[in-house]
Amino acid sequence: MKVLKILLACLLSVAMLLPMCACSGDSGDVIELNFLRLGNDEAEKQFWLDVIAEYEATHENVKINYDDAAIGDAMDVKLNSGFTSNSGPDIIGHGILSVASRVEAEHYLPITEYYNNWSEKDDLMSALVDLGTYGGEIYGLAYQPTPYVFAYRTDLLAEAGFDGPPKTWAELEEYARKLTVVEDGRIVQAGFAFPTAGGNMVEYDMFAFSNGGRFFTADGQPTLNTEANLGALSYIADLVPEVSIPYNNNETNPFMVGNAAMTFIDNVKLAPMFSDPEYADKIAIAMPPANEGASSMTFSGCRLLFIGKDCKNPEAAFDFITYALSSDVVLKRANELKVPVVLNSLLDEYAALDQFNDVRAECVANGIGMPITTWSTMFQKVRNEMLQAVLNGSDPATAIADAQTKLEQEIANAN
Repeated sequence: MKVLKILLACLLSVAMLLPMCACSGDSGDVIELNFLRLGNDEAEKQFWLDVIAEYEATHENVKINYDDAAIGDAMDVKLNSGFTSNSGPDIIGHGILSVASRVEAEHYLPITEYYNNWSEKDDLMSALVDLGTYGGEIYGLAYQPTPYVFAYRTDLLAEAGFDGPPKTWAELEEYARKLTVVEDGRIVQAGFAFPTAGGNMVEYDMFAFSNGGRFFTADGQPTLNTEANLGALSYIADLVPEVSIPYNNNETNPFMVGNAAMTFIDNVKLAPMFSDPEYADKIAIAMPPANEGASSMTFSGCRLLFIGKDCKNPEAAFDFITYALSSDVVLKRANELKVPVVLNSLLDEYAALDQFNDVRAECVANGIGMPITTWSTMFQKVRNEMLQAVLNGSDPATAIADAQTKLEQEIANAN
């Protein structure tokens, strides 16, 4: 009996040590990493499964478990549930809006030290590094930029006597007014399609950015009511009602169905139009027009890769992240998912894949995302309300001043 007790004690001790060994990272041990990605589209899911399989083939001691969640509440539910039980995912593919709130909640680990020691760090576009930076620390690395572009109908512009896209606000207004078609008092062809409603009306942000405007300071304070941002709002108020067909940016842009000559639009949404024989050689893209004296800028959303707070092997997690950002994988993503590259060294090769890829890359390099602050969702709501008020006839100066006050109050109430 005594021997049996000793034997059982030994077995129990071994059993208790096994989980620890599995996470230790020593040679021969299997490291398991759980990867949760925002979005559940089949094409990107298969892409990641292929990348994981390729990585595991050369890293026999690493096992990566893939999972995804639909855009919206589903992702937050999975993350919150995991982090609350201290079993959150090791690697997380999420958007810019998650940065500040998840960092403040201590859900994301800082990866500044890993990044600084990464031999290929200088190849990642600097603007994309900024998207994952908060409070002086790097938390996420960009892998999937989603820039907005200026799209235009080359045939309609040529018919109107224009041999290229507008480069300035003055030219945009000239083009838009000449290209607008009105029948029986109703616009049937928008010279420039701009939404009057939507979920996130970043089209306004594009005008603000291309007038030198920004929405927050280095220390995270809101700066909606500035001269540059007011100038953008006033320009929209004067032009849009006379050249655009009203639409919601959650719905089909009139440009996509042939009812507009020019527009701002998410690059990905244009894919069906580029592949439609009806529009062959009739559409093109460019950087957005800028106000005189300002640089052309655009809005660019982005997905980033983060390491979760519960990760026991951050070195292994970061190694997979760098693999996902290696030149072969980035180019594979560009080919299979039509996503712009994030590495400077691939710009020439990417440009050669499609006649407009150089424009897409330029939009990424000169793209700005949502404010990386804890109040980004508040900003989105207040900015939308301000823009809709102006498009319904409110005075731009009054509307932007009221929006600044409301945003400050909502931020104060949340703290």
